[in-house]
Amino acid sequence: MEKQRIVEEQHLAFVYQKLVTRQQALRLFLDKGYASHLQDLQAIGSDIRLNFDNLSDSLETYAAIESKNREIDQMNLSLQSAEKELATIERLLKSPYFGKIAVDFLDGEAAESFYIGINGFADEDSQNLIYDWRSPIAELFYNNTLGASSYQVNDQRIPVSIENRRQLIVDQDQLLRFFDTSVAIQDEVLLTALEKNDGKKMRDITASIQREQNAVIRDQSSQALLVNGVAGSGKTSVIMQRVAYLLYQYRSQITSDNVLILSPNQEFIHYISDVLPSLGEKNPLNQTIRQFCSLLLQETKTAPLENEAAYFARLQAPVSFQTKTIRSNEFIDFLQEAANQTLHNEPRFHSILRKGKVVIAKETIQSIYRSTPHLPLIERLQATKKRLISAWEAQIMRNAKKSQLQDQVLALSEQQQLRYFGHLIEDDSPAGIQTYTEQLLRIKYRVVDEQLKGNRWIDEEQFLEHYYTAFTQQPYLKHSTVTLDEAVVRLFIRHRFIEKLPVPSLAFLLIDEIQDYTPAQCRLLLTLFPRAAFTMVGDENQAIFNSAIAFSEIQKIFESQNRTLQRYDLRTSYRSSGEITRLFAELVTKSTMSIVPIRPAGEIPRFLRFDHEEKWLSVIMPFIQTGRSYTILTKSAKEAAFLEKQFRETGQMPLAIYSIDIAKGREFDHVILYDISKEKFQTAQDKRILYTLLSRSMESILVTYKNELSDFFKSNHSLRTKIEK
Repeated sequence: MEKQRIVEEQHLAFVYQKLVTRQQALRLFLDKGYASHLQDLQAIGSDIRLNFDNLSDSLETYAAIESKNREIDQMNLSLQSAEKELATIERLLKSPYFGKIAVDFLDGEAAESFYIGINGFADEDSQNLIYDWRSPIAELFYNNTLGASSYQVNDQRIPVSIENRRQLIVDQDQLLRFFDTSVAIQDEVLLTALEKNDGKKMRDITASIQREQNAVIRDQSSQALLVNGVAGSGKTSVIMQRVAYLLYQYRSQITSDNVLILSPNQEFIHYISDVLPSLGEKNPLNQTIRQFCSLLLQETKTAPLENEAAYFARLQAPVSFQTKTIRSNEFIDFLQEAANQTLHNEPRFHSILRKGKVVIAKETIQSIYRSTPHLPLIERLQATKKRLISAWEAQIMRNAKKSQLQDQVLALSEQQQLRYFGHLIEDDSPAGIQTYTEQLLRIKYRVVDEQLKGNRWIDEEQFLEHYYTAFTQQPYLKHSTVTLDEAVVRLFIRHRFIEKLPVPSLAFLLIDEIQDYTPAQCRLLLTLFPRAAFTMVGDENQAIFNSAIAFSEIQKIFESQNRTLQRYDLRTSYRSSGEITRLFAELVTKSTMSIVPIRPAGEIPRFLRFDHEEKWLSVIMPFIQTGRSYTILTKSAKEAAFLEKQFRETGQMPLAIYSIDIAKGREFDHVILYDISKEKFQTAQDKRILYTLLSRSMESILVTYKNELSDFFKSNHSLRTKIEK
């Protein structure tokens, strides 16, 4: 073993020096390149003699300018490439690689060794010293046991034999530890990687990807993936690693602009924001479902979309029949069927106004609509829109020829000319004045153009009201603000009945906490992105909101839209200590699989009673004073606000306090749970909330409760024993 360590240390020293040498060369190139580039830009005027005396001289001048522009473009590309490579080198210098495999290619030659890192690196002779973890050969490191195996390159399977697999823990140029193993990642290496997580921001899991996680990350054949993972199984990490993998595999076809991540809340978006940059990839657009809908909805002052806080409050309150209905897959099916029909009740229209005066009357719009062929509604409305715009354009052109309007243009002061045209009138010929008159009319009547192109002449609200009543035989109750559930249905209606929504061209859509999405939200996303490959991760046991959807229903929705769906189950929990994992594992309500803890047992959870809210702080203070960095978690935002106030009034150092809707998906070293009492935790949903609360903690947990502890703990003998101790 000592001999192998010496060999590995020598190899690490060799690779590290190659990295350092390349880093120095790149820095020198960039320093000189930028200085030279600046000189070239400053000298460009003296290098090129501008001569436009005749056609020949002009062509010669243009050719010289074009040649210089090409030189500048080439230098810019070289500098950008060098900057990108330098960033890769500097990432690798922190830890050049973490794995090694010895592979026999069954060609009679000796086995070859491949070192795996977060990025690839080749020396000056183009010899690969480090292979990117996303490269085809790296699949062998993550997926297989020793012996006969294969990996895929360009749709071709390459048979090989894996002679050895080694995990290495490397810090810069120091080899800390290494292990040979016949399985993908040894527990000790995994635990070392997990210990690096400080809970403030998520880190990449490249060095510790497990076989079941790797299957999700590298799946390129499925149209849609649905991952049901227990708490702490690395679902979100898998999503982020999958994004990095897909950007690498399809780098010649897509960029991060072709990827969208939908996260549960803003705090969570910040929490995962460093993962992809640490792997050398640009973060794609990452939004909440509310942000996504808000941008498409184009909120108005009269009916704003509810904010995130209001939405989460509504998710934890009793849900009305109306909300249940518009969230349902059945209602979306009803709308879909109606959109395909050619016979509809005539939609209502609005007149187009400017400064309160009618410019295009709704009766005119109605007349144009009635003259269109009997086609699906979206086609009739788009035909009406086309004719309206055409008629408006013709009216603008006619008015631009009117002498009285042209006289108004000629009478404009110099200040007015500058305001409207950006310069003084330069061409006062009849044709020129007509052009200026047209430009002025477009500026003054811009609001009409906006209303036409923005479909504001269509009464959108009546669609939801009409079809809801047709579906339920009940009137639709309007709200002062637009709820997210209403926004989802409105967007679906707009896209299917009025005009296709302007969404980006997505190759991949990744959704975290999919169990919190409604059927209507799933259908909207499927409708807007029919060609995108979906990756959805969640945990049915963490379905703590009234919007919860069963994974079986998600599967039915995708199948009904002719989308095949590949299901994965992640059974192992890597986040919490063994004691904490066993504690929340007893609360599983929706799972046929047992939760497997990977960490050591750790501290036994503590249960602390208090008899009054005002005394709660004194109960936990001895633990806070130990110096541990505790995070306090509550069932509701109201409780979190109450505790923050209590800390302020007593003058105590405030701790991080999160309600479960904000904390869900995150992890913390040491956690205090507020008031897990019998009074507050009784229902099946409460049980899922408790499971979610408990599973946020990694190292230790204090469970506080008022008067009497929830029966969810008392019902289990092993848990009761812990409490009595």
